[in-house]
Amino acid sequence: MRDKWVLWPIYFDLRTSRRRRKLSKNLAVNEPNIEEIYKAAKKLGLNPIKEEKAYPSRWWRKEGCILIEKKEKKVETIRKIAEIIKQNRSSSEKTH
Repeated sequence: MRDKWVLWPIYFDLRTSRRRRKLSKNLAVNEPNIEEIYKAAKKLGLNPIKEEKAYPSRWWRKEGCILIEKKEKKVETIRKIAEIIKQNRSSSEKTH
């Protein structure tokens, strides 16, 4: 697992404290889900793998996590994924 980054939905969640969230509020989203993170990681060519796990401090919520290839710094990768999620959400809002 040393060649993979683990991404949890909490990293992208606007409602989570900055201590756990890895992004500034302007890049974070409300209630991110595994499917959105997976699709964004796939679009970036990071070969994502879904796992049914719970974030350690939220062990009762089996939200899952995504494993991705380490191609650059984790924070940079998280930012790129967040930007794609925001784009996907804004484009889906325009079509509805």
